[in-house]
Amino acid sequence: MKKVLMVILGVINVFLLVLTLVIYPRQIKATKQAISENNAKIENYQANANNLTVKGYQKVIRNKVKNIDIDNIENTLRNNYSQAITEAYNAKTEDEYKAKENDIATKLGSNHLASKVMFQTVIQKINGKDYPKSNGLNSVSVSFGKFDVDKYTLPVNILVDYKPVVEDESATQQVSSKKVMYSFNYNTKTQLDGTVTFTELVSVDK
Repeated sequence: MKKVLMVILGVINVFLLVLTLVIYPRQIKATKQAISENNAKIENYQANANNLTVKGYQKVIRNKVKNIDIDNIENTLRNNYSQAITEAYNAKTEDEYKAKENDIATKLGSNHLASKVMFQTVIQKINGKDYPKSNGLNSVSVSFGKFDVDKYTLPVNILVDYKPVVEDESATQQVSSKKVMYSFNYNTKTQLDGTVTFTELVSVDK
C-alpha cells in the first residue's frame, strides 16, 4: 500500500514538474507581453500629453496676441517718435521749443522717454541769448526688437543723427554729425515705456 502511494505521489510530482515547466514559460512570456504593451501605452500617453501641452501653450499665445496689432503699434510709435525727435532737435530758440514742448511730450508718451529726450534738447535763454543743444537733425531711425508675449514688452531703439552745437568757436574742425541712441522697452498693455538707456555713439568732423 505504501509503495503504491509513493508511486502515486511520484507520478503527481512529475506531473506537477512538467506542468510547471510548461506553464511557467508561458507566464513569463505573458508578463513580458503585458509589460511591453504597458510601455507602449505609456509612451503613447506621454506623446499625447506633450502634444496637448504644446497645443495648450499655442492656444494661450494666440489668445494673448489676438487683440494686439503689433504692426499698427510699431507704425504709430515710429511716426510719433520720429515727429517728436524732429521737432525737438530742430528747434533753434527757447520760444520755439516751448511752443512745441507739449506736442513733443505727448508724442513721446509723457514718460521716461519724454524726460530723457527733453533733457538732451531743451533750449535755455541766458541774457537774452538762446543756447540750443542741437544745430538741426540729420536723420532719425526707429527700430523694434522681438515682442515679448508674456511681458507685453516691445524693445525700441531710436537712433538720432544730429548736428551738435560747437561750444569752441575757435576750433578748426567742426563736428557735422553726432549719433545717439535711446533704448527702452515699450509695454503694449500699459502703453508706457520702461527705463531709457541713452548712449552716445560717434561724431563725424567736417
